[in-house]
Amino acid sequence: MARTHPGRLTIAIVGGNLRSASILRLLNEVDNLSVVALADNNQSSPGVRLAEELGIFTTSDISELYQVRDLDLIVDVSEDAATRVLLEEDCPSGVEVIGSRGSEMIWDLLVAKKRGEEQEKLFVELQVAYDKIRSHERKLQSSKEALERANGELEGRLAEIFFTHEFFKALTSFSSVDDVTSLIVDGANGILGAEISCVYLLDQEKWLLRLRASQGRPEHFFAAAVPVSETLLGRAFTEGTVQETDIPDGGRSARWVCEPSDLRSHAAIPLRTGDLIVGVLVVASSTYREMTPAEIERLQVIANQSSLALQNALLHEELERLSVTDRLTELYNHGYFQQRLEEELGRASRFAHTLSLIMLDIDDFKVFNDTFGHPRGDKVLQMVSDAIRENLREMDVAARYGGEEFVVVLPETDLEGARAVAERIRRSVEALSFIGGDGIPSVRKTISVGVASYPRNATTQGKLIETADHAMYVSKRSGKNRVVSAE
Repeated sequence: MARTHPGRLTIAIVGGNLRSASILRLLNEVDNLSVVALADNNQSSPGVRLAEELGIFTTSDISELYQVRDLDLIVDVSEDAATRVLLEEDCPSGVEVIGSRGSEMIWDLLVAKKRGEEQEKLFVELQVAYDKIRSHERKLQSSKEALERANGELEGRLAEIFFTHEFFKALTSFSSVDDVTSLIVDGANGILGAEISCVYLLDQEKWLLRLRASQGRPEHFFAAAVPVSETLLGRAFTEGTVQETDIPDGGRSARWVCEPSDLRSHAAIPLRTGDLIVGVLVVASSTYREMTPAEIERLQVIANQSSLALQNALLHEELERLSVTDRLTELYNHGYFQQRLEEELGRASRFAHTLSLIMLDIDDFKVFNDTFGHPRGDKVLQMVSDAIRENLREMDVAARYGGEEFVVVLPETDLEGARAVAERIRRSVEALSFIGGDGIPSVRKTISVGVASYPRNATTQGKLIETADHAMYVSKRSGKNRVVSAE
């Protein structure tokens, strides 16, 4: 059963998988190496079949390998922990055993040999590799803490890679600006370990950066709006990626938060697509932190990947806004008004809240149009719309009902409160001066306003609109330029 190979390294292989067969074939072609036996429980495995073709002894009993004469080395490619333990315990003295890491290095060297390396050089490298493997295994066995630390670093890196992959995949699945900006700050916290992160988006009309998403601190910690020309955000907007590891005294660059003294370090990067900058991503810390070049590179990757998704979301948001907005007045259109009124009435019914409706009509608008022309009539509609908008809360809904009629939904507002809002709008419109110049005297316009409330005046959507509309016409019949509440 055993063979003698004077002057050669005598090797036995444990395991018959495809890797085993590949290693066997390569080892069999190397001078000064002799594979004399292969052990595997599966006698039909690729390694066993190849060994039989090459005339090499095969067995399913590992202990029979120990009977091979002049055996120098056992290569374990079984990837079975129990088998490795058995080999370590029962292997005769003078016979070395190497496991999966060693077999992988042997594989690499044999492949290199197949590419044309000289056989003698390969044998020397194999011996050196074998010595290194044994040395490495001894060091690992004697330094459990080093192994655990290395495993921890590897697990951390793998977790980061997985999180980054999921982050980039999620970016492509969201279409709303709120979802995308929230995901961006999630990515900054998860990938960079940022203590504080936020996204400010550009308001082109007012040239401000407005807060859209944040993490690490309550929302009131951050400034709601920052001029583009100020703070670290402004520098990032004009210069690109910037970092301050130790914020200067006075904290002018940190005034994107309400208490700059609460920050120690911060960095910012523009969110851009091509030459268009849509916002700024900021990360910060209350303690000293200098971002490494690798971290800066990750920040840039986050910004680059996020910018395209953010631009798409902004376009989607703008399309949605246009679909529910009256183009001339930039108030909501009739269809959206009906949808929101239905939603707000449902909410008021569930939580036993009040809700009021204001309907208003520009007095003698047809006469104005016939006298001064439709372009000036359009200007009146726009200015009245602005007056309505300026007297409302963020939660209120103003819409163009049709022609020169407008409607306002006031959630959580009773009849008296709605009447006060309507009166402010009426006075604002009355104070406006229309057209004028070019020899045309200025003209003042007025509105007639009706107010109705749920559940006091009506309990259904149609009835509430009808009641407010009736009150508005009572206002007109009573002399115009006044607010009338429903009975």
